[in-house]
This record gives sequence, structure tokens and C-alpha cells, in this order.
Amino acid sequence: MNPDSYEDEEPIGVIEDRIRLVPTRIISRGGMGIVYEASMLGREGFAKRVAVKMLRKKWSDNRKFIDLLVAEAKLVSNLVHENIVQMYLLGRLPDGRDYLVMEYVKGISLFELMLGHWEKRTRIPQPLGIHICSRIARGLGYAHAVRDASGAQIDIVHRDVCPSNILITTEGLPKLIDFGVAKARTMSIIGDDWQLGKAGYMSPEQAKRKSVDHTSDIFALGAVLFEVLCGRAMRDLSERDRDTEFADNPAPWHYLDGIADNELKVILGGCLASDPVARYRDANEVAVALEEYIYRDGHGPTIQTVEAHLRKEFPGLYTYPRPPVEISRADQDTLIWDSPP
Repeated sequence: MNPDSYEDEEPIGVIEDRIRLVPTRIISRGGMGIVYEASMLGREGFAKRVAVKMLRKKWSDNRKFIDLLVAEAKLVSNLVHENIVQMYLLGRLPDGRDYLVMEYVKGISLFELMLGHWEKRTRIPQPLGIHICSRIARGLGYAHAVRDASGAQIDIVHRDVCPSNILITTEGLPKLIDFGVAKARTMSIIGDDWQLGKAGYMSPEQAKRKSVDHTSDIFALGAVLFEVLCGRAMRDLSERDRDTEFADNPAPWHYLDGIADNELKVILGGCLASDPVARYRDANEVAVALEEYIYRDGHGPTIQTVEAHLRKEFPGLYTYPRPPVEISRADQDTLIWDSPP
């Protein structure tokens, strides 16, 4: 028999197995949910570090929130891009609570990176900030253009691009997270008539609860880049309670005087135009423009450059052993999840 022949192989059929997840600490708590760091265990000592997202107990019976969690899982499940956090599994605990198993990102959020610099009265080095935003533009460009199994475009709109939803790994790789309020042509639990996302980064049409498309995400990314460059938010919402008046206010371009040259301001203008038609039509165009800007001299930042910066400014990210976990042993015993097949 030809040793390369596989004709004697039997089809394995459906594989049913159990998933064991052991949480080690709480990564973050939000109004709606909690994200844990956990170990996903297999046989022979196999263990993979993952992130587990689930609703807070008080919302675990809320149908709207459950639908949002399920929709996020389905929407992101087939997005495979280095600048988007991967989704592995949608599961359900024996007590009926749904949960998501996602890629664990060891690193820091862009918000934390900016805050660290703000505390030192410095700004993120401009080439690094532009590089980070160009990578997120690549991730958005991919998500906006992705198609389903039939070849039809899904038309994903993230609707919450902001510094806290951009993570940077300890290897310097930026990743977009949290598609929890995203919409798509075939899936939208919350319509455009709801005011979603962070007000400081919303496009005018999103703030006014009008219909949005992918150019709304481009506006939000422009607002993030604006803040990264000058070290201050593009909009001051301290005295506004999510009012929509700010939506029509032009960007305070004078914040960038002495910081950004005209070429960079033109790129930002293509993101931050009030009229969606006047913006870049494709997030990949934004990425190309930013890349051409930072590499115009034939060299520029890479993920290794970002990693070197993190090692210098945030050495605690690379400290071993890791800090003590935030979950007590008693709590951990009650949180060992055996998800039924």
C-alpha cells in the first residue's frame, strides 16, 4: 500500500468535548460585563491563556444584553486579521450565562499609553502614534470589506473606535477590540437611532443618531489620531451630557500648531470631515496615506520600535513573575467553569 494513501482513514464525524476554563484574574469590569484572564485546559497538561467575557450577574437575564453578546461573537468569529482580536468560542455555563472566549492580549491599551505620557507631561512620539493608528486603519479596512460564505459583503461598522478599544501587545502589535455595539448588513441588535460609543470620538451623524456606514469609523479613528498627536482630546465634553451640539463643531486645528505639518493635517482632514462624502472612502486609504507619511524617508517605525518604547516607558509590562491574581482562592473555586458540550 502506498504510505501516502489515506483511503483507509475513517471519517471522524462530529467531535464533542468539554471545555475547562480556570479564571486567574479580572482584566476589566464594565457597566454591562466582566472580562477575565483564564486558562483553557486540555489533556496532558495543555493550557492556553485566553480572555473570557461575560455579562455581570445582574444583567445575565436581560435579553437585549444577551443578544448583544451573541451578536458580537457571531460577527467577529470569522474575522481573521492581525490587528483585530480573535474570537474563539461562544459558550454557556451550567447556570445559563453565556460567555465569549477570546484571544488574550498581554499589553496595554492606547488610552493607558496616552495616560502614562500625560502623567509625565509628554506625548507619544509622533511616528509611533501614527504607526499605531495606521495598523488600526488596516484592521478596519479588512473588517469593512469582509464577505460572508456566499461572497456578499457584510458591511461591518464598529461604532466604538476609541483609545480604550485599541490594545497594544507587549510585542508592539496594535489590535482593535470590542465589537459589542457593531452593526452589519445582516445583523444589528441596536439600530442607528441609539447613541452608541464614546461621544468624544463619534462622527456627527452617529452623534445625531442618523444612519452610519464605514466612514463613521474613519472619523472616529481620525479623532483618536488627533488626540494621540496633540495629547488632548479633540472635543471637550466635560460640560456636555452627551448633547449633540458638539457634533457640528469643527476640529480645533490650532491644537496641532507646531505639532503637525500641513501634509499630516490634510490626512486628518480627510478623516474628520463633517460630511461623510468628503471623508476617505476606505480605511485602507487612510492606512496608505499614514504609511506613506511616516516612511517617506525610506524608514520608519515598526512593531519592534513600539515594543522598545513600551519596554522603556512601561517596564512593568515585562516583569516576571506576574503580579498576584485579583481573584481569591475561594472565589476561584466557584468560578471553575466546565462548559458542557
